[in-house]
Amino acid sequence: MTRSAGIMQCVRGTMAALAVTVMACGSATVAVAQDDNDRLDDAWADLVIDQEPILSESQFAQLNNLAYQAAVTRICDGYALDQTAFSEGLAAAMAEQPTEADQDGIREWEAAVLFRIGATYGLFLAEGNARPDGFCASAAALRADAEVPNVWQ
Repeated sequence: MTRSAGIMQCVRGTMAALAVTVMACGSATVAVAQDDNDRLDDAWADLVIDQEPILSESQFAQLNNLAYQAAVTRICDGYALDQTAFSEGLAAAMAEQPTEADQDGIREWEAAVLFRIGATYGLFLAEGNARPDGFCASAAALRADAEVPNVWQ
């Protein structure tokens, strides 16, 4: 199994578990920050507070883009994830690894990356389900932007 295929298999399992969790918690009320474009600011702040030394700015952006596009496929009509493009995007985001880490350190870093994309995916699902019209309008704008890497079919 290639590294990319292994990563994708792990991501599929993580996303499936997240989807089950989100569905199980579907009756819970989502607290939305009304003043700030319906974002879950406190949840986002809690997510990234200790991740900054682990990932570069570019990696944050790449993982956020992948998680957002994956969430769009669950909420908005007319979007499907291109599994190959998603896997390649994840592999690209993970290409820059810590240089001075031993094998255990690399595994910890990989786990942190997978945790990060899974948690980000969950937050995007929460935001999107709270305000699907605005979320899907943003997805349409992103799809039309040729500058943004797209992992949709």
